[in-house]
Amino acid sequence: MRRKICTFGAVCALLLTACGKGNAVVQTSGAGPASNMEQVPENMSARPEKTESQTITVSGRETVKTVPDMAEIVYAVSTQEKDAAACQKANTEKVNQLLAALKALGIEEKSIQTSGYDISPRYDWDRNGEIVGYEATTQVTVSDISLAQVGEVLEESVESGVNQVQSLAFLASDYDKSYQEALKMAVNQAQEKAQALADASGCTLGRPIHITEYGSDQSTRYVNVNAAQSMKREAAADMAMSVMAGEIDVEASISVDFAIQ
Repeated sequence: MRRKICTFGAVCALLLTACGKGNAVVQTSGAGPASNMEQVPENMSARPEKTESQTITVSGRETVKTVPDMAEIVYAVSTQEKDAAACQKANTEKVNQLLAALKALGIEEKSIQTSGYDISPRYDWDRNGEIVGYEATTQVTVSDISLAQVGEVLEESVESGVNQVQSLAFLASDYDKSYQEALKMAVNQAQEKAQALADASGCTLGRPIHITEYGSDQSTRYVNVNAAQSMKREAAADMAMSVMAGEIDVEASISVDFAIQ
């Protein structure tokens, strides 16, 4: 009678942890009559460890509030006439009135910019799209306005013939300083997060090996401060029109990879 002998191979199991140390038991299978079991010494790694790839990645986001000291206003001057040339002429006259009013308030020419212009026909769709006239719009951006002067500038410009105030933005001359402070706070926050994660997982936190800074909102940044125009916020009480600037949020956002052992 022929005896059948079946050999079953053992399943290979290897347990390695990122932060722990100890002996690893490896079971190997082969074609021989029996399976072999080997004890891997503590000072011998069954698989080469790449410490540089062992990291904790965390994010940090902090906000610093700062007080604005300047303002920027964007106006729109619109006119309508039946003739395109007449429309353009009327629009130019209104823009010149605005410029005269701004200069009378002490706004320098370098702070006034024609930031947009458009002239287009107006249609009457009740009459099959017949052209019934033209509309011209000039956009004017005025910067370097001290907070104490914002209300007066708004009132005088409207009286000069401005149709629209498209935007009013408050800017901070110390934006860069505030942003650097927010960055430092974000890094400290990331460090605290990484330490907590390392402690919870039994690891030792190492140095930061990679830091990514995400883009910040630069719309409130202002660096070309005219010292002669810049005034303290307390002077805003004398404004012809009440304008409250409040505070500006300067936010920094980062991501940090920390080495762990």
